[in-house]
Amino acid sequence: MKAFVTVLLSSLLFACSTTAPISSTQDSDWNQYGFERGSKGWNLETQEQLNSASDGQQIKVSNYQAYTAGYANGQMKYCQQDAYELGMKGEVYTGVCDSINKDFKYDYLRGYHSHTKDM
Repeated sequence: MKAFVTVLLSSLLFACSTTAPISSTQDSDWNQYGFERGSKGWNLETQEQLNSASDGQQIKVSNYQAYTAGYANGQMKYCQQDAYELGMKGEVYTGVCDSINKDFKYDYLRGYHSHTKDM
């Protein structure tokens, strides 16, 4: 139960954390930012969420498109890893691979449950 609460709280913090390259207007920076988030298994942020994190500064449409393209590439990288191993390590999984690999969540949970049995 303790492990479940830890995973739940970590997931909530992951979903709420935003550190956008606020000062940048370069599409390449936004693409890199999206790639970094996607490759860490973090959730895709909406343009509204990014605008809020930018102290009210509006994100350009091209910046958001670059962000989502980078995110998709990072997400593909993240979803290619061994989900069972991810669960064994007790890492947080927020469901970002469910639409890419239907077995990812199942394999992650098998690994996660085997990890928590050892605790």
